Amino acid sequence: MTEFSGAMIIFILFIFTPLLNIGILPVRYLIAHGIMTEMTHRMAVCEKRTEAGKLLKTNSWWTSLLSACGVAVKNPSVALLIVDKSNGKTSVPLETALSNDQLPNGAQGPFMYSLQLSADCDISPLFNAGAGLPGFTKPVTIHLTSQAQWENLGRNPETTLYYINE
Repeated sequence: MTEFSGAMIIFILFIFTPLLNIGILPVRYLIAHGIMTEMTHRMAVCEKRTEAGKLLKTNSWWTSLLSACGVAVKNPSVALLIVDKSNGKTSVPLETALSNDQLPNGAQGPFMYSLQLSADCDISPLFNAGAGLPGFTKPVTIHLTSQAQWENLGRNPETTLYYINE
């Protein structure tokens, strides 16, 4: 009986706890991926691109929710991904205006527009320590990317400009 209690303590401390520590990483990864997908979708249904950029800068619900779940978000960035009819891809920063050739009625069109949200995420294990192996005792840094189709390809009736370019 005395050997059994010692063996159970060794089993719990050196096998079960590290496996539990690693086992929480996929759960936190899926939570981070789901929240980033939701934020990307919310940005893609905005009326204008400037509103989408403002939504990312002013809404901190997704980063605070992720930090409560053990995921630290660093360097979030958004780009507009343009795919032409020959599957050529162009990535344009969200703040940059599109040229006339890249608009929905452009000479090289038709185009598919998508918003792409990227961020570096530090996914922490259940029990965190200052130093050690990534995933066992310190966070694992993963670059996450989420993409959603841009919804509004219409024109503003007041300015006659495309909403995607405002």
